[in-house]
Amino acid sequence: MEPQRRRRRRRQLPPLVLLALLVAAVLAVFWRATASAVEMDLMGEAEVTLEYGSEYQDPGASALFRESLLLPGNQPVPVRMEGELNTDRVGDYTLRYVAEVTYRELFWQRTEVREITRVVHVVDTQAPKIVLNTQEGQYTLPGHEYEEEGFTAFDDHDGDLTDKVVRQVLEDTVIYTVTDASGNMAQATRPIYYYDPEVPTLELLGNRTMTVMQGEAFDDPGCVAMDNCDGDISDRVTVTGNLDIQTPGAYTLTYTVSDTWGNSAAITRIVIVREPDSPINKGKIIYLTFDDGPGKHTSRLLEILEKYDVKATFFVMDTGYLHLLPDIAAGGHTIAMHTDTHQFAEVYSSDDAFFRDLYAIQNKIYEQTGRKPMLLRFPGGSSNTISQHYSPGIMTRLTQKVTQMGYRYFDWNVDSNDAGGASTADEVFRNVVRGVAGKDYAVVLQHDVKGFSVDAVERIIQWGLSNGYTFAALEQDSPECEHPIYN
Repeated sequence: MEPQRRRRRRRQLPPLVLLALLVAAVLAVFWRATASAVEMDLMGEAEVTLEYGSEYQDPGASALFRESLLLPGNQPVPVRMEGELNTDRVGDYTLRYVAEVTYRELFWQRTEVREITRVVHVVDTQAPKIVLNTQEGQYTLPGHEYEEEGFTAFDDHDGDLTDKVVRQVLEDTVIYTVTDASGNMAQATRPIYYYDPEVPTLELLGNRTMTVMQGEAFDDPGCVAMDNCDGDISDRVTVTGNLDIQTPGAYTLTYTVSDTWGNSAAITRIVIVREPDSPINKGKIIYLTFDDGPGKHTSRLLEILEKYDVKATFFVMDTGYLHLLPDIAAGGHTIAMHTDTHQFAEVYSSDDAFFRDLYAIQNKIYEQTGRKPMLLRFPGGSSNTISQHYSPGIMTRLTQKVTQMGYRYFDWNVDSNDAGGASTADEVFRNVVRGVAGKDYAVVLQHDVKGFSVDAVERIIQWGLSNGYTFAALEQDSPECEHPIYN
């Protein structure tokens, strides 16, 4: 009997299972063929607005690779960014994020590339800047156009926009406007400062000092007033003063005017009312002379002389105020030599010593005025006797020498005594009036370094003008006034 063999039977999967596996394989192949194996996500917003010039931090993108439909599993995939972004230039920029993966699918190799994009808008929203220049002390005269002080305009993106600025000048404001290429506008305003610092100018018609006979009508020629803004304002001039044509004396008329801005100016005229039958003859001259200056009272004296249009003579020395000599010369007065040191022991020690002293003051006058004077007054006068103590006969020799050299020397025939017994303006005035009376011409000695003597000058001038005298400065051809020589 033959052994019975066991037959192994293969296990066969049930038909339904086989069918299911077949369907799954078909589906997997179809899914791979029709679906992407890479999934991408954009980090952050798909559109970003960025201010020009700012720093951009890109949030990036992510990508994952799906391994299988039936056995899902994800692997990260590198992402590269493509595209240009320049935050220093306005515009729209597209950034591309690309993921690329190569994988095997059953019997073939497949490469898949995915990308997503982000748009970055670089914009300029900052307005330009306008800088207004200012000049210290700048102002505009009323009624005049504003004179531009200057300005600049700059934009962070467009650069210099100064030439794009539009100016609009209103009544009291200037408006500056500029717009950049992105449409951002900037504006600045400047107030216009109107100011008029200049006072009007007044010019007298006729003489500054006028004479009218007692009882006669005074015909005032008036004056002309001009203003830098208002023009001719002569019709605004007012005249004040207590002129009394019935009473002899010196009267002051004051002409005053104000411009629209409130600046006022004034000028004066002296009117001399003179008696018709004055005991003092017409045509006589008073020469006011001042020794030992200039000094601290000289400027005030010049104002008084200018007020009455009176010319005088200054016999000067080096007092430390020689810087006033140009003012004296500008007033039309005569500058003459007195001495450099006024030290008698030195000046009169010898002829040479005298001329050294004389030339020293002459050169100093020349330095200040550009002119070398030829008139002089000896220290102590030509009649002084103190010089005998230092050099007998010196005054005789010096008076002859200076004359031979073309110089003129003058003494005086009216002494105000302001360097002697007088100590008040009243005393000086009385001394001068007494001394002048009865003389055809009077050379009056005063000292402008004496304040009280300067105080008397205005009264002396008023008295002289009202009594028919003429005032003049000594010149090369003036009448001589020389003392007897005692040494």
